[in-house]
Amino acid sequence: MSAPTICMGQYLFRRIKQLGTEHILGVPGDFNLILLDEIYNVSGLKWIGCCNELNGAYAADGYTRIKGSPAVLITTYAVGELSAMNGVGGAYAEHAGMIHIVGMPARSLQKARAMLHHTMKANMDHATYIHMAAPIRETHAYLMDDKTMAEEIDRTIATCIRSRLPVYIYVPVDAVSVQLDAKRLETPLDVTVRNGDGKTEDQIVSSTLSLIENASSPVILADVLAIRHGGHELTRELAELTHFPSYSTPLSKGVIDETLPYYNGLYNGKVSFPGVAESIESSDLVLNIGPLLSDSNTGGFTREIKDDNLVLLGHDSCQVKNQKFDGVHFLPVLRRLVAELKANSQKYNLPRPPNSPRLETPVLNDSKSGEIKQSYVWQRLGQFLRKDDILLVESGTAQFGMPDATFPPNIKFITQTFWSSIGYTVGACFGALIAAKELNHSGRIILIVGEGSLQMTVQEIGSYIRYGFKPIIFVINNNGYAIERAIHGPEQGYNDVSVLWDYQKMLEFFGAREDTSVKAKSRATKTVGELEAVLNDDDFASGTNIQLCEIFLDTFDYPWRLTQQIDISRARTRREAERLTAATGEA
Repeated sequence: MSAPTICMGQYLFRRIKQLGTEHILGVPGDFNLILLDEIYNVSGLKWIGCCNELNGAYAADGYTRIKGSPAVLITTYAVGELSAMNGVGGAYAEHAGMIHIVGMPARSLQKARAMLHHTMKANMDHATYIHMAAPIRETHAYLMDDKTMAEEIDRTIATCIRSRLPVYIYVPVDAVSVQLDAKRLETPLDVTVRNGDGKTEDQIVSSTLSLIENASSPVILADVLAIRHGGHELTRELAELTHFPSYSTPLSKGVIDETLPYYNGLYNGKVSFPGVAESIESSDLVLNIGPLLSDSNTGGFTREIKDDNLVLLGHDSCQVKNQKFDGVHFLPVLRRLVAELKANSQKYNLPRPPNSPRLETPVLNDSKSGEIKQSYVWQRLGQFLRKDDILLVESGTAQFGMPDATFPPNIKFITQTFWSSIGYTVGACFGALIAAKELNHSGRIILIVGEGSLQMTVQEIGSYIRYGFKPIIFVINNNGYAIERAIHGPEQGYNDVSVLWDYQKMLEFFGAREDTSVKAKSRATKTVGELEAVLNDDDFASGTNIQLCEIFLDTFDYPWRLTQQIDISRARTRREAERLTAATGEA
């Protein structure tokens, strides 16, 4: 009796279904259509069409951040895959790994270097675009050999899950029907994160425990890669076990419940609320979990934590004081630390009472009337949030303003402070909505986006409505690219966008209107009183229908964090210029 087989397309999608994935994102194209047919042959999988490939990549990124497992994006050869690259690059930078599947020409046509549509010239290597994607993926599978297809699919998917980085699977049209060993699907993929050197891991754990035992003022700094790499719950458990003063960063806001007595604020170097930097930088032990040390996540590189007081637990290396251990992943280390502290809490004097009072968040602007200011709006929007909400905050003034707010428990926060591609959150919100549906998430989905960013990717609002999703959308209308105005050229025309758009009619245009039976309501607010009326409206806040609130702000009003970080960057640039001038003069 012959061994059971299954076509490659079925094999691929059944492996994906085993991850808990229920929806496949993408855009159809002639080189992926035969592959797409196989989605409909896998029970429990559904196709979700995006308006374009860039938005599809953003959506895959947003899905991954909420679901915790990789989204699947399917595009076609060349024009599709290249359109998605910016979104995949952002997912690579911020560790929101996706499985990007690209439908390619038949293998015989590739080998003949046929001058097909989507190629660029005669005799072109059809793998050219594969090489172009190399810097934004962890690995890839190029399914040209029948004998290795199943193994390559399994290897690539498992690598995506372990690394939390994007991977690519390139599928020639004729490969879809290749028969593979169906019995392989009975063996689950091994996706466990392990460290190869047990002795090094032992040393890191032992040294860290000793430092915890002897520290007089230990703190926890929980950064975004703790979330991305599956350490969120362990990080929260560590904070709850120890009651050490705990801090987030701009990218990890919400990682620790901000209502708890040991949460002590958001640390962003010198761009922090009063007392935050001083309290963390004076500690004799900083347990820094999952760091992402970009400019906007360190207050323009003004983080000042001494190596002598630092235990840094990263995804590709760990550091105990001045000793660095390359190639060690924090997750097994953190798991062991939590287990030991839990088992021997008395030995480590846990939980510990605080050495100083909790740092309270200052109220920046408690206006009751008048025009809406940046100093008022972000903390007020924070008060609008509810437990379990999913919040997406766009690149620009919003991502510099929202850190001023205090979050209720269990907020899932999506922003893109590192990659900072404007328009990202419109697509990412679509992915977050899909992931929330799969998780039966009870909280609301709230999108905060500037009108300049919205004009980049607005089409995907139509997808929200098409698929029956009901986010609450805040459009921040400040007449152009405010973050760019703050950086340079405040009155230059290149920082303008069209002011002819009517956002009050946007939901209707995209399909939320009486004849489609899709309920929606849009409101415009120019004063504190008008915004308060919207935020206090139970119907608006309910999340039972798609809602939009347009908030008008002054063109030249910026969040204080943005202004301060720009000042720091400019000062650093001046110092560097002076140093180079002096060095040139000496030469």
